[in-house]
Amino acid sequence: MKFAIATLGCKVNQYQSQLVREALVQGGAVEQDFSLPGADLYLVNTCTVTHRSDAEARKLIRRGAAFGSRLVVTGCMAGAYPREVRALSGSLEVVPFGNLPEALGVPLPGHITRFRGHSRAFVNVQHGCSNRCTFCIVPEARGGPRSRAMGEILREIECLHEAGFREIILTGINIGLYEGGAASLLQQIIEGSAMPRIRISSIEPWTVTTELVDLIAREGRICRHLHLPLQSGSDAVLSRMNRPYRAGYFRDLVLRLREEAPGMAIGSDVMVGFPGEGEGDFSETESLVEGLDLAYLHVFPYSKRPGTPAAGFEGVVGAGVARERARRMRELSKAKRSAFISSRIGREEEAVVTSAYGGGFTGLTSNYIKVEVAGEAPVHALVRIVLTQACEGHAKGRALE
Repeated sequence: MKFAIATLGCKVNQYQSQLVREALVQGGAVEQDFSLPGADLYLVNTCTVTHRSDAEARKLIRRGAAFGSRLVVTGCMAGAYPREVRALSGSLEVVPFGNLPEALGVPLPGHITRFRGHSRAFVNVQHGCSNRCTFCIVPEARGGPRSRAMGEILREIECLHEAGFREIILTGINIGLYEGGAASLLQQIIEGSAMPRIRISSIEPWTVTTELVDLIAREGRICRHLHLPLQSGSDAVLSRMNRPYRAGYFRDLVLRLREEAPGMAIGSDVMVGFPGEGEGDFSETESLVEGLDLAYLHVFPYSKRPGTPAAGFEGVVGAGVARERARRMRELSKAKRSAFISSRIGREEEAVVTSAYGGGFTGLTSNYIKVEVAGEAPVHALVRIVLTQACEGHAKGRALE
């Protein structure tokens, strides 16, 4: 049997697609590219965070349906809006991820052993969220928080280390809701594995404890990088979003991290154009971000998600206004990124090699700087370098002997 997988969205989706991939291959199937005809099974793992991700999912679903083979659709869009997905084709199957083993006739493995197409491996530790931000449909699609057993996590990390990976990225829908807290999770991984580098993906600011800050500050195997979603610097907007913190809390958290772990890259999400966001609210966000030593931003115009409370809120912000606010925040992000990279020039860093080519290689530092280096090094290797030149969005470096 031949199969093809198309994956949209977050690291959790990418991880889950790898689980399915390994299950099918272990069952004797052969993978091919999703864009090509001839597969017996086409699987689309969808995302529904924004209307744009919905559009991308619909495009892939229609492409898969055109091949005339079996088409299975899973992921968040399939979970949140199954009726709308089924309407795209009379022959597709909408299958929740948990039901895929039965639908595909193969058991999912307890852990992955590799990560196709990646130089760093994702390790999923947690599913679901209970916060119910008013703009977010994910709790409907993913359910409440559930923690993965530590034994499974450690076995997976061991397999990935044996396969040559030297950095893992811990992923989840809301990692900070891992049972016992993120600090305990990290401590057990440090004590129970030999993985040299452990990176935390996005973690909600209200789940970052003093214990976690202390652990990151003292433990060299934890990457000096955190992504903390802000969403808005306006307390009024944060309240309407049902975010359980205020702008002052976020500011104090970033300042504490900067003090405890100098050189850390701190990134953030910012949403603009949320219903009721006036020019004053946006100015508060802009002012907060300008005053913080952040390394980059991911900027998103608000996207109405049917079935969420915010979909019925008054005070809709015009598309043109939202685009202009997004442009301003992206320009600010570009300046922040440039300033952060420039601040590290002349410093020694450790980079994991992400790609190699004739006469050089690219790597990623612990504090999330992409670096180009002359010389030779294999993918996955950890290399000590000195950053020598700041470029747009990345740096150049020199390998140390």
